[in-house]
Amino acid sequence: MDLQQSYNVVKRSIVAFVPKYIPLRKKDDPPPAFPPIFGTGFIVKEDGLIATNDHVVEVIRKLFKPPDAPEEDWPVFTMFFELTEKGLLEIPLQVLGVFRIGHFERGPIYYGPRIPDIAFVHVKARGLPTLQVDDSTLLEEGLEVATAGFPMGTDALTAPGWLHQITPTLEKGIISALLPFSCPTPHAFTINIMTHGGASGSPVFLPDTGKVVGVLYAALNDIEHTFRKDIYRVPTNISYVVPHHFIVKSLQNIEGNPDFVLPEDTKSIDELIETREIVSRFEKRTMYEVTEVKELSKLERRVEKMNLEEKEENTGTYNTA
Repeated sequence: MDLQQSYNVVKRSIVAFVPKYIPLRKKDDPPPAFPPIFGTGFIVKEDGLIATNDHVVEVIRKLFKPPDAPEEDWPVFTMFFELTEKGLLEIPLQVLGVFRIGHFERGPIYYGPRIPDIAFVHVKARGLPTLQVDDSTLLEEGLEVATAGFPMGTDALTAPGWLHQITPTLEKGIISALLPFSCPTPHAFTINIMTHGGASGSPVFLPDTGKVVGVLYAALNDIEHTFRKDIYRVPTNISYVVPHHFIVKSLQNIEGNPDFVLPEDTKSIDELIETREIVSRFEKRTMYEVTEVKELSKLERRVEKMNLEEKEENTGTYNTA
């Protein structure tokens, strides 16, 4: 199998996370041509389990939610894409819950993060196309890998000023380094692929099999200065990946979790596809509930900016993807 063949299988299992409720600054503002993508995920269980990053789940928890929305309502859609003879279907899957690492035992010698940046989102659907996690392949420097997701989120899809793309973006590279050094169970590895926000949670897979060996979670940025000495970030082609063994271990724990069940009225993905029609995106966008909110004051914008800056993990040189 070559990359073209494996990617035709892989991309069916890649999903995008978008807000369920889109606040507008002004009452007369039109809805966006496509809802803002803030993260990527990939399906690992046919009964609705999707792998992504823990920091993507943290974003989900902080999304805008109208005061009158039901308490059990998650303010997010998991957008599933299916290419048919008539065109591309977009199916927003309802989120039922999330699974995060609650307890992580580190060995006596450990150089990684407090917990691996991995989490899982459970959606209401059966029979989803899945990706297989390959934990038998030895991770080595120079091993060819590929990844696909939504780098730059919706900005990449609307780059010329209008919606001109509704697909993930495929990239290929190699494993550049194992962290902290070559060993059977590294806490992370790097790949020589440039990434941007929105690609968090993308699968990293083997081009010849399509099997997953990791989850993309961060990128390393350089720092430069303008003539006025203003600091700005420059992306590099060093990106960080959660290795396959963390995925496998997490899935083993989830399978025995009593919360990992689907409601009786859950439909299969084939049933959802059969009941949907191809509609122009500019007509279809009204399906996303739009809620008017007041414009932020200068003080509120300043506080919001400070909160974002505090989330950076290493003085602005290490950004989650």
